Amino acid sequence: MQAKVMNVAGTLLFALNQWLQVILITRLLGLHEVGLFSYYLALTGPLVLFSRFMLAVLVPTQRKLAYGYGIFHEFRNITNYAFIAASILVMLAVDLSMYERLCLIIFVLYKFYENKEEFIYTENIAESNIGFMARSKIYKSVLTIVLFTAAALLAPSLAMVIGSLLISQMLIYYMYDRRHSLSLKRPGVGIRWREFRNIFILGIGLSIVEVLNSLVTNVPRYVLEHFHGVETLGIFATIMYFMIITNNVVVAINQSVVAGLSKEADAGAGVFYRSFLKLCGMFLILIIIGEVVLLTFGGTILTTVYGEQFAGYGREMLLLGVLLIFTVYTKLFEMALSIFNIYNMQLVLQGITFTAAIALSFILIIPYGLTGAFLVAIFTYMILASGQIIVLVHHWKYKVHG
Repeated sequence: MQAKVMNVAGTLLFALNQWLQVILITRLLGLHEVGLFSYYLALTGPLVLFSRFMLAVLVPTQRKLAYGYGIFHEFRNITNYAFIAASILVMLAVDLSMYERLCLIIFVLYKFYENKEEFIYTENIAESNIGFMARSKIYKSVLTIVLFTAAALLAPSLAMVIGSLLISQMLIYYMYDRRHSLSLKRPGVGIRWREFRNIFILGIGLSIVEVLNSLVTNVPRYVLEHFHGVETLGIFATIMYFMIITNNVVVAINQSVVAGLSKEADAGAGVFYRSFLKLCGMFLILIIIGEVVLLTFGGTILTTVYGEQFAGYGREMLLLGVLLIFTVYTKLFEMALSIFNIYNMQLVLQGITFTAAIALSFILIIPYGLTGAFLVAIFTYMILASGQIIVLVHHWKYKVHG
C-alpha cells in the first residue's frame, strides 16, 4: 500500500512538474511559444502512443504469449526507432521554420528516451514493483523542475527549455532507470520475425485504440491552431492542463491496481467488479471535491498562475469541470476492457469517437473557437464513455452469465 501511495504522490509531483513547465513558458516566453509546445505534443502524441504499443497494459495482462521481458524489450526498440523515422516525416510535412524544426527534433529525442524509460516501468508494473516507478517519477520530477526552471530563467528560449527536458530524461534513464530494468540484465536476447508478428497481432488493436484516443484529443487542437492561430491553441492547452493532471492521477492509480484486478478477473468477474466499483466510488468522491475547488476558485487560479491575460474564461472553466468527469471514468472503463482482453470493441468505439471528433471539430471550432474546442472534447468523451458502458454490460450479460 505504501508503494501505491508513493506512486500516486510521484505522479502528482510529475503532473505538477508538467504544469510548471507550461506556467514558465507562458509567463517567460509567451503564448506563441506555449502554443508551439502544445503543437509539438499534439504532433508527436499519436506516434508516441503507437510506438509504445500499449505494452504497459499488454505485458501484465496478456495470457496468449509466454515471452520473457527481453522479447518485448526488443519489440519496443524496433517501434521506438520507427517513432523517430515517422516523426521526421511529420516534421517535413508541417509548416515550420528552421528554428521550430530544431525545437521539434529535440522534443522527439526527449520522447525517444521517455519511451525507453516507459518500458522499464512496464516490466516493473508486471512484477508489481510500484515502488521503483514511484521513486523514478519523484527523482525525475525534482531534476526536471531544477533544470527546466534554470533554463527558462537564464536562457529563455524554447530550444533551451526543451533541451533541459531531454537532459533530465537522459540523466534519469542512464543513472537510475536502467539499473532496474529486468530485460537489460539478460543481454543478447533477440527477437525473431514470428515473435515480432505475434506481439504485433496481439497488440495492434489496442495500439490503434490508443492512437485514435490521442487523435480524438489532438484533432481539435489541429483545427484550432489552423483556423484560430497558435496563440489560441496556447490558451486552450494551458487550461486543459487541469485535465492532463487528472488523467495522470487516474493512470497512476490504474498502474498500481491493474495487476491485482487482473488476478481478480481470473478468479471471477464478480470478484473483479466488486473491487472495480469500489474504485469507481472512490474516484467519485475525489471528483466531487475537485469540482468544488475548480468551480469556486478556477478563475482565480487561472489569473494567479498564468496572469491577467487569462481573465474572463469562467465559461471555459465550467466546461472543463464537466470534461473532467468523463476523463476519469473513460480511463477506468478502458482499464476494465483491457483486463477482460476486449480489444476489438475498443477499436470500434475509438473509431466512432474519432469520426465524431473530426465532424464536431469543423462544426463547432471554426465558428466558436475556444468554447467550441471544449464542447468537442465533452461530446467525444461522452460518446466514448457511453459505448464503454454498453460493451461492459454486454460482456457481463452474455459472456459471464450467458
